[in-house]
Amino acid sequence: MLRRFALSTAAVAAISTTALAADLPIRAPAPVFVPPPAFSWAGIYIGVTAGYARGYHHYDDLQGAFLGYPGFADSRSDGFAFGGTLGANFQTGSLVYGLETDINWLTNSATYVDPNGAINNFFPSETTDLNYLGTLRGRLGLAVDRTLVYFTAGLAYAGVQDTVQYNSFRFSTWNTPYYNVDTTRVGWVVGAGVEYALAPNWTVKGEALYADLGTTEANWVSPGSQTFPANANYNLRLDTTAALIRGGLNYKFDWLAPAPPIARY
Repeated sequence: MLRRFALSTAAVAAISTTALAADLPIRAPAPVFVPPPAFSWAGIYIGVTAGYARGYHHYDDLQGAFLGYPGFADSRSDGFAFGGTLGANFQTGSLVYGLETDINWLTNSATYVDPNGAINNFFPSETTDLNYLGTLRGRLGLAVDRTLVYFTAGLAYAGVQDTVQYNSFRFSTWNTPYYNVDTTRVGWVVGAGVEYALAPNWTVKGEALYADLGTTEANWVSPGSQTFPANANYNLRLDTTAALIRGGLNYKFDWLAPAPPIARY
């Protein structure tokens, strides 16, 4: 009888414990913490730029010795540069690479006058205008979270207008040789810069570029005058390079950026 009572009591206790456990809430496992991803530079971006431009202008005149001056001249122009940018970045680890194009409108203009003109009776003057400068460049850089240090190089093109003429202290009526060359120059550009992400889609940058815009030649055939023999052919070689220091503000679209990680439970 005692044994039967003990067994009954144990059975009731087991049933009660099972029922009580069934009534307790089920505790969910703690989520696994996933750290936020580092800033991604991948994406297509557009932007604006503004800065300072310096042009270096050199011309050679093969007839300079005949006219009584050295036959070459150098001048420098300073101005403002402002424009727009379009580019795309890709990222593999800390390596960022991509392609960028931009166009800048310039206010550069320089005029050179031969300082020995009063002695030689002739003084050539050269005026060079840099109207715009555009580039198509590759970019390669190293990213440390929100900071990107990069090198860039590629194609440069520019609108350059050169006007050269000769004047005389001795002769007031003569056929002055006159050159007016307005061309689009094509050359190369190299540079470097630093870019920083202010927010997930906004970045600022500072960069320096150097562009060699090549050489243009101009010819003038004299119809004959007191000074120049008829049908004489006069040649000019015009060289232009430019340096650009500027800042920029970009907005980045996340079309090429990797998808954010999903928390695991």
